[in-house]
Amino acid sequence: MQLKLRTILKSWRQKWGKIPRREKHVTRKSNPPPFDPTVYAKINLNDLVVYTVYSLHKPETEVAAEDIVRACFLLFPERFALRKYPQWPDSAVVSRRWSDCKSKGYLKGDTVRGFMLTARGVKRAEKLEQALGKAKGVVPPAPKPRVQKIAVPVQTIHPELKARAKKYISSIESSDAYKHYKKKLPLNEYDFRSLLLTTMESPPATLSRNLAQFKDYVNIHGRTDLLSFLEFTEEKFSYLLGKPTKQVEQKVLRTKK
Repeated sequence: MQLKLRTILKSWRQKWGKIPRREKHVTRKSNPPPFDPTVYAKINLNDLVVYTVYSLHKPETEVAAEDIVRACFLLFPERFALRKYPQWPDSAVVSRRWSDCKSKGYLKGDTVRGFMLTARGVKRAEKLEQALGKAKGVVPPAPKPRVQKIAVPVQTIHPELKARAKKYISSIESSDAYKHYKKKLPLNEYDFRSLLLTTMESPPATLSRNLAQFKDYVNIHGRTDLLSFLEFTEEKFSYLLGKPTKQVEQKVLRTKK
């Protein structure tokens, strides 16, 4: 057995030269994590995966599943390492979170094509970025005393999210539902489902999720006219969204009295 092994090693050296050592996976010594474990330990795993995809995300490009697993470990090793072998990432933990993030409307895609953030996912990641930014190893300087002023907070919106929102606004404006609404014509179920880019078989959860995303998109561009239209359709077709109508709510209140 030893003679055979020596023969294999000798032939390898003759052909390739020195045998390369197995490259160790990225560890905390070679690539120190940028975030404080005591801070990201309080953040749930779904949110950490969303932020990781956000950090790798490129416009209109899917992120490979393998890259997400690697980045999760690099950014948050305490949460995504194997328990017995902490120098290696636990891909099973990451993969279990993909379906959760997709069901919450943060991600879309699959392990074959890769994953992309939705508009809701981008907004979620931007909020997490603010929380994680405070956890970086560099100690910020003490804030200078300043006079308290009443200021309106300005929300920074990702350029890609703005561009995507604009496309969906165009889709709303060109829909039959919106055209009928402007002409004060009646709307039917097919108009409502087509507006939300769904089929007649789509469940209430899908309709509600798409409607919520559409509201986010119109708010990004300050389109209060479209927001009023979406709220009108939400009330009119609340039974398709799994919500009780006003008439049903009034009957329930009368019964309680």
